[in-house]
Amino acid sequence: MVLTLKQHAYKLIRNRVLSGSIPPGGRLSDDALSKELKISRSPIREAISQLTSEGLVEYRPRSGAYVRVPDLRELEEWYETRTALEGFAVMRACSHITAVQLGELQRLCDEIAAVIRAVRELPGKIANTKLRERFLALDLEFHMLILHVSGNAWMLRIVEDCKLLTKVFGHVQIEHDMRLLSRSHLGHRRVVRALRRQQPEFARRLMEEHIQAACRAVLAGYAAKRAAPDESI
Repeated sequence: MVLTLKQHAYKLIRNRVLSGSIPPGGRLSDDALSKELKISRSPIREAISQLTSEGLVEYRPRSGAYVRVPDLRELEEWYETRTALEGFAVMRACSHITAVQLGELQRLCDEIAAVIRAVRELPGKIANTKLRERFLALDLEFHMLILHVSGNAWMLRIVEDCKLLTKVFGHVQIEHDMRLLSRSHLGHRRVVRALRRQQPEFARRLMEEHIQAACRAVLAGYAAKRAAPDESI
C-alpha cells in the first residue's frame, strides 16, 4: 500500500514518540520536522493534529505542539483499565486458547528470557536501547495475543491504546533493572501455566497481580523522575 504524505509523516513522527527519541515534554516543530523529514509542512501539521486527537500530543497556547506529559493519576487510570480488561480477557481465553496459541505464548516467554540473559551481561540495568525496545515489543505482543484469543475486539483496541500510552509515558520513565525484568518474566510464565491448565480464575488473579506490579514500578519511577531537581521529563 502506498502511503500518502500525511500517513508517512504520521508514521515517522509517531515512531519517534513511541521510541522516546522525542520524549514527553518535547516540542514538535512543524518547520523543523519538515526540513528534517523532507516533507512539506502541511502533511506534518496534519500528522501532528492526528497525534493530538489520539492523546499523544497536546497544543499549548502561543507555544506549539508538545508530546504530552500526563500526571500520575492518568497513568494510574490507564493501568486500572488494563487490570480490569486483561483480567477478564485472560479468563475468557482459558476456554478459547489452542495448543498453537499456547506454543506462541511460550515462544514469547522464551524470547523474553533471552533478552534477560543478554541484560545480565550489562551493568545493573538496561543501558542498551535495542534490548529495552525488544523487551517492550515482546511484552506488548504477549498481552495482545491473549486479548486476541479472548475474541473481544473492543477490549483489544482499548488495551492496545493503554499499552501504547504507558509505553510512551510510563516505561520510558524508569530504568528496567534485573529485578523488574525477572518479575515480569515470572508473571508471564505463571499466566501461561494457568492457561495451559485451564484455570480461569487463577489466570485472572495472576494477570491482575502482574499488571498491578508493573503499575507500582512505573508510578514510582515516574514520580522519582518528576521530583529530580533540574531534570525535565
